[in-house]
Parts: sequence; C-alpha cells; structure tokens
Amino acid sequence: MQYYDKKAVGERIKAIRLRNGMTQSRLAEKLDYTSERQLQRIESGETSCSVDKLMELAQILEVSTDYLLFGYESACRDDMEKYMSGKSGREKEYICRGLDVVVSNMGVLLNGE
Repeated sequence: MQYYDKKAVGERIKAIRLRNGMTQSRLAEKLDYTSERQLQRIESGETSCSVDKLMELAQILEVSTDYLLFGYESACRDDMEKYMSGKSGREKEYICRGLDVVVSNMGVLLNGE
C-alpha cells in the first residue's frame, strides 16, 4: 500500500527544481509564499503542502502530482481529468477540498502518525 512520505516528496520537489535550474527563492515566489522558509520546510520533509499547492507545484515543475507524491506516473491523472471534466468551479473546489483533507490525513490514516 502506498503512503504519503513527506521526506520523499520534498526530495523529489528539490531534485526537479534543481534540474530545472530554479532557486528556492524563485519557486517560493511562483507559489506566492511569503518566504523561502516555507519551501525549505517542504523540501526537507518537515511539513507538507496543501493539495492546491501540490497541484500548483506539479504545474510549475511540469510533472504530475503522482510523480511528486509517489515517484511515478499513473492513470491517476486521467481519473482526475475525468472527475473534473464538466464540473463547475464550485464543484471543482469541493473536490479539491476533499482531496486536501485526504492528503492532510494520509499519515494518520496509513502510518498512524
């Protein structure tokens, strides 16, 4: 069973950022973070980010959220596009909030953290 490994996610974010020649400062700015420290904490695995920020990171870094979360691409992207297709902005927001709750609680649900 897959689980959310904050440290591994942070390492992948950092590796992709560096591969793209982007500084922490620049990526933090693109994410509308008020300081680099927020991104440093994510990259070090100290904390996780919201689903919205994870999706934003994936777009900026041009990778899938599956890759950021688990290190591989999968059919999940197709499923998400299917779920979001034809939905209103309000419905999409509701779906994202639900995912945010799931991702925020993955450690508790799967690891007992």
